[in-house]
Parts: sequence; structure tokens; C-alpha cells
Amino acid sequence: MHPSGTAQSTGAPIYDRLVRERGDVPTEVRQTAETVLADVARAVDFRRPRPPGT
Repeated sequence: MHPSGTAQSTGAPIYDRLVRERGDVPTEVRQTAETVLADVARAVDFRRPRPPGT
């Protein structure tokens, strides 16, 4: 998806038609993954290990 929110033509007519019919699944998956990673980063601190029991 183009930053303006519209699908950007790839120059591949078959792919462009699929995007029009089904949506841009790879872009949606990437955006969802980025959101999940950001949520996890806020919820879990991976910077340093904690001693057991803390």
C-alpha cells in the first residue's frame, strides 16, 4: 500500500488485479507484524536478564 493509503501499481497486471480483488495481503501482514512487535516491545523488557524470582 502506498503511504497515501492507495495501492501502488507493481507493473505486474496479475498481482495488481489480485490486490484489487483480495487486498494487499503482504502489506497487511507486514503492518500487523510491526504492530505486534511494537506491542511486545512495550510489554516485555528484553534489555537485560533478571535474577530468578523477580
